[in-house]
Amino acid sequence: MIAQTSYQTKSLKDVAVNYLTEKILTGEYKPNEKINEVQVAKELGISRAPIREGIKELSSQGLVKQIPRKGTYVVELTEKDIKEIYQIRLSLESCIIDKIIDNDKLNEKDFKFLEDKIELMEETANSDDDFNTKKIKINKEDIKFHKYIWEKADSPRRLKILFDLHLQLQMAMLFDTEMTGDLKNTAETHKDIVKHLRAGDAKKAKAALVEHIEMYKLS
Repeated sequence: MIAQTSYQTKSLKDVAVNYLTEKILTGEYKPNEKINEVQVAKELGISRAPIREGIKELSSQGLVKQIPRKGTYVVELTEKDIKEIYQIRLSLESCIIDKIIDNDKLNEKDFKFLEDKIELMEETANSDDDFNTKKIKINKEDIKFHKYIWEKADSPRRLKILFDLHLQLQMAMLFDTEMTGDLKNTAETHKDIVKHLRAGDAKKAKAALVEHIEMYKLS
């Protein structure tokens, strides 16, 4: 049971959302696995109502699917799904890069933040943790890196679409890393993005983004 103090700054629905998201993205809940509301409520020590609210939110974000008279299941992303998610991301994030560079949105403090995220990813990739632990840690820093860039663009509509999609994107990124097994390259490919953003070269920054996403998923 989660300590009651954790509820002081979060609604019970948010507690449920965070708990279920963590279970799904760490792989504890597998694709197509049914989510037992009663068990989750018991584990969290709360009623089923906020669990249902949390599930509804995760359903709207594409992390779970609700099937009438059957229950709630973890989504399984197909190759087609992953390609579509990456295509949407590339289109929006490319526009964000243009906007950031055209309006000189990043300063040295921003570049330091991004470089620190890369360093954390590299340290994790080179650590003695098991592969799954490293994959999850790198994924969290990876999405923080890109969210930071999204937010800096001052493009609220693009930001909303990306934030609505970000859990599916995290799931796709985890699947991608699982398939390639190349944690060091996942960390390394961010360096060129930062280098070209710092140089104000939108074309090269977008090319680095494409390389980071891995072009074979966009074909």
